[in-house]
Amino acid sequence: MRRHLPLLTTLLTGVAVIAWTLWIPTALDRLWAWPYLPKGPFPGQLAEVWAQVSQPTVSYLAMIGLVVALFRCRWRDLAGSVLLAGILTVSSVTVLKSLVARPRPSTPWLGNLGADASFPSGHAAAATALAIAVVQVTWTLTGGRRPTVIATVGAVLTASAVAIGRLLLGVHHVSDVLGAALIACFAASLSALITGAWRTASTATQPKAIHVVWHTHRVRGLAGAQARLAREAAARGCPPPVWLATERDGHGVAQARQAVLDGADLVIALGGDGTIRQVLTAVGTAADVAVLPAGSGNLLAKNLDIPLDLGRAIWLALDGQATPLDLMRVEFTDLDDAVAAVMVGAGADAAVLEDTSERAKRFGGPLAYLLAGRRHIGARPSAVTVTVDGTAHAFDASLVTVGNVGSLHPGIALMPSADPSDGRLEVLVASPRGAADVLKMMFDVLLVRDPIPRTARFSGSVVDLRFGIPTPFQVDGDVVGRIDEAKVAVLPGAARLVTRARGHR
Repeated sequence: MRRHLPLLTTLLTGVAVIAWTLWIPTALDRLWAWPYLPKGPFPGQLAEVWAQVSQPTVSYLAMIGLVVALFRCRWRDLAGSVLLAGILTVSSVTVLKSLVARPRPSTPWLGNLGADASFPSGHAAAATALAIAVVQVTWTLTGGRRPTVIATVGAVLTASAVAIGRLLLGVHHVSDVLGAALIACFAASLSALITGAWRTASTATQPKAIHVVWHTHRVRGLAGAQARLAREAAARGCPPPVWLATERDGHGVAQARQAVLDGADLVIALGGDGTIRQVLTAVGTAADVAVLPAGSGNLLAKNLDIPLDLGRAIWLALDGQATPLDLMRVEFTDLDDAVAAVMVGAGADAAVLEDTSERAKRFGGPLAYLLAGRRHIGARPSAVTVTVDGTAHAFDASLVTVGNVGSLHPGIALMPSADPSDGRLEVLVASPRGAADVLKMMFDVLLVRDPIPRTARFSGSVVDLRFGIPTPFQVDGDVVGRIDEAKVAVLPGAARLVTRARGHR
């Protein structure tokens, strides 16, 4: 029954809206026996001010503010639900006003407040939509009964005050404001059903000890993430998750190792690709690793279909199945060795990353890389020797990428053959001769053309790189410096990552 509750609620409210619209229960209008407030005295002036303050535009702007905040904190499904609910509510009100065309009550306030059709009340619909959104967000982010009850009481009182204000001015009937509230309820229910914000979880999993390694500079809305994860873990019989913050570069390795020493069955990496790489490196196969993406690129999550929505990512982390994941060991002559999970590369991509500030990544996300990339479209190629499993190839190249995965974004595959569990590495060498070649390569990648002129692809287990001049080099999006040579080797099945729903093959 619980599984079908969202659909059942949507159907019931939808039928109720249709029935209410076709047979408006005008008998309810007699419930409000008081005359409208006269113009002039203070009570009437106060009601008029309240009507202006509670304009539908104000409610919808507040909902848009919620959407922006939710999206920035990675509650994408919930943000989509609130946005769609607002759109459906205002659209339904507009259409029904035109179709029903119910006359307004006789009142002197119509001159100031507008005299469009009476049914349904735009003010009441917008206020109810905002009230539902506030309650929905509070429950999702806190999971607590007390804050949810407080939010519900406050939201209901505010929406009721808006509806009563319309009745005090005599600009609506009782059936207008109640019908408007019903429309908003249906819009919210349908939106949550469509976006997946209203769903039920399977809790038939074995209890496990959960540790979370999180990046202090990457995570927005930590309290909401902690509350949601604690609630979902408790529903599965798991002890409260242990949260381990990374306080400096490289600290994620130490924190992940501590999690393993403390007996973690599941180590969750909450952050970007750098944090995820550190956790995978430290944990290896000693425990399962799950990902809650919170970076600007999130390449590993995008390539492995790990949800970017925080709620769905938490569900996958707790209910999903861990599978073997290859890693890459990178050896340098003058720098400390590193381990990568996504891609390593030299040349233009590393130069772009080097020019992209942390502030730009936090506020601009992927757009920050595009803006920085404008300066490197015409990067001059330099001599490089790429040796794959002992076979050497010489190029004048501006980009060399070695990948465990192949896509920069869904639909944008640099190395379509990349598979992070096949024990192989994919290599891409690009040798454009100017901005025109770069733009043509970009279009060829988008159109999935193969082969792409001025590129070369290889596959192997060990890749040696030698550069004619010191070249910037990046490991999973982190620039480690300028190098003359590097060796990249695959580490087959070096970690276990939760990537798919349990029972899926």
